[in-house]
Amino acid sequence: MRLPIRDLLLTVGVFATSAALLWLVGAGTRGGPALVEPVPVLDGAGIAAALNDAMAKVVERALPGVVSVHTDRQQLVPETVLSGSLGPQVKMRKVRQPGVGSGVLVSREGLVLTNWHVVAGEDVLIRVTLHGNEEPRRATLVDRDESLDIALLAIELRMPGETFPWMEFGDSDLMRPGHFVFALGNPLNLAETVTQGIISNRSRRVSDTLDSYLQTDCTINPGNSGGPLVNLKGELIGINTRLVIGPSESPSGQAYGLAIPSNEVQDAYERLVHKGRPRGYLGVTVDDWPVASYQWGRQPECAVVVGVDRGSPAAAAGLRKDDLIQSMDGELVRSSAEFFRRLRQRPVGETLVLGLKRGAEAVEVRAAVVDLKTIFEAEEVPESVEVAGLTVRGLRRAERARLVLPERGGVLIERVGEGSALEGKVVAGEVILRVLERTAGELESGVQEVAVLVGRLEKCLVGGGYVDVLRAQGSVERLTLVGE
Repeated sequence: MRLPIRDLLLTVGVFATSAALLWLVGAGTRGGPALVEPVPVLDGAGIAAALNDAMAKVVERALPGVVSVHTDRQQLVPETVLSGSLGPQVKMRKVRQPGVGSGVLVSREGLVLTNWHVVAGEDVLIRVTLHGNEEPRRATLVDRDESLDIALLAIELRMPGETFPWMEFGDSDLMRPGHFVFALGNPLNLAETVTQGIISNRSRRVSDTLDSYLQTDCTINPGNSGGPLVNLKGELIGINTRLVIGPSESPSGQAYGLAIPSNEVQDAYERLVHKGRPRGYLGVTVDDWPVASYQWGRQPECAVVVGVDRGSPAAAAGLRKDDLIQSMDGELVRSSAEFFRRLRQRPVGETLVLGLKRGAEAVEVRAAVVDLKTIFEAEEVPESVEVAGLTVRGLRRAERARLVLPERGGVLIERVGEGSALEGKVVAGEVILRVLERTAGELESGVQEVAVLVGRLEKCLVGGGYVDVLRAQGSVERLTLVGE
């Protein structure tokens, strides 16, 4: 047992030393006192104690900016009642459906950011619970960005000029796999829960409809949605949005979660506060140069086009897969992060001049930035289908972006009819991701197309089987259908 313990202490020592150096550098930049005495040498127990104190201070600094979000929604449910000689009659009754989530204060005036899916719906009563105060406060919806799954709330003031502690934005582009992070929030209605982990992946493959999320191994559960992901400086570097959908053998989150990067969140926040500034859209997916191509040399400075949306401004401009974007309006583009950072700063209506390398040829194209909202609104709504008491349809692009789902597959439940095999088990607005018939063997791990899903769903509703359902809180649950 000596070797593992020694390795652990060495790892902890490296982290504690790094944290101390970062603190000292930060103190110097903040105008703090210069180092006047040497740092004492710590033994294993001292290193562990210093690490404990450092992490606890980060959490103490961040917690006042975290809120619990409680919602009550009105929902129509069927109810069978006896009506004299007419016999049993089905009537729709309004019930309140409670929900929980998390949020983060981002302004002194009491503005809160959370996920849109936490507060979505009509006639939703929203309340928030602040740090150190168990009495809920009313909150109202200011605005939302459905494609990004972000909502902005305002806490109801109890006195003029009331102020609140808030959390500052960090730079999510600086986060790398292995960086320590904390997830704070209200999972399973357990307020002010803190979990610690690392950035597992930056998901560098990104587009301007947001295919990029920070992946973390911090424990994320239903109720964490909308809460902050925090770095070692106590800064907001992401909004926890949902679990990673697990493999076919287990639809659980597998202890991995996704967070919307803070740079995207801050851009959305500024657009929602300063109403009228639309979100730009180009319709291109880019990545950095593949690691395998430069592991023995220097990484090329560019952004690689890995996808172009059909009918997008990028497609109209002639951008192609495998093009290398080397400049924007004459300024060098060194990475995918730099490309999107600059794209976020360009207003809708502006024309970009992109310098490309296509094979051995240098190419220049011009692409117009358009309003993403108009793209989503112009998209045709998929046709609804009746399936053994259920009404379902395919998902729109904005819904996929909000739900963090692949480009194809999955059906949205629009209505649950009386007598359906899923009556009482699912509600409108939830998504069926996968279907397994009893005789089909192992469930396919790949994406199931809408047509395949609908066909299998009909068989399962009648003959029995299993369905994986994405709940509103972000969890995935496997339901058993017994059939007729």
